[in-house]
Amino acid sequence: MRGRTLSVRYRLAEPDEARRHVPAGMDMDDDPIVRARIWDMEHDGLTPPNGPERWTRFREAVVAFPVSYEGIEGDYPTYMYADEFSYTTMGREVMGWPVRDAEVDMDPEPAQGLTAGTTINGRSRRGGDEIMHIELVLDGRHEVTSDDDPGRWITTKVIPDVASPTAALAQLVWSGPQRIERRALWSGSGALALPPTRTEELHYLAPREIILAEYWADQMMTVGGGGVLKELGPDPWGIGA
Repeated sequence: MRGRTLSVRYRLAEPDEARRHVPAGMDMDDDPIVRARIWDMEHDGLTPPNGPERWTRFREAVVAFPVSYEGIEGDYPTYMYADEFSYTTMGREVMGWPVRDAEVDMDPEPAQGLTAGTTINGRSRRGGDEIMHIELVLDGRHEVTSDDDPGRWITTKVIPDVASPTAALAQLVWSGPQRIERRALWSGSGALALPPTRTEELHYLAPREIILAEYWADQMMTVGGGGVLKELGPDPWGIGA
């Protein structure tokens, strides 16, 4: 994958709200530093076998919680929204991510290049309502980095049984990029808005304090790592079906 990201880490205005959005059994700080990100990326998953390389653009908005399970740390992406069908399908069916369709966009980079004071906005809308907005003002500091051990994503992957109110497959899984080949990391000041809407719960995760705001430009990453942390059985919901 390749592209760019607006990334904000923040503390919740209501820290007690965090536990409601993460499954029981996950370890998490009482006042977690939550991740909010908007991605403007391309994937090459639709490249035909032995055919020419094909890049497909997608944009995604995510709010995730820092968790651990038996010592394995990762971000639990409770809220994910994307605007491209093949990526959404892969995320849901292969990775188990709770990706839903939405409009997502990000301001283009200025033609003259990035400098101190450059402002970039990213937004996500669903059902006609804006559900997420990140604004980041660059301070001019930046460095080109790579990462051989990038962070993981942890999620609950469930496929319901077709013949009964149980799960045919239910697993706690991890996934993530194998390596970030390069990333121009720009620091700055950020703002995050999660407006109340008719259908979403993101507004319960409003920020109290922005801890870190970054713009990741010119990213290239290799995706493909993953594994099963736990088999959850036929009743992962705990309803006794």
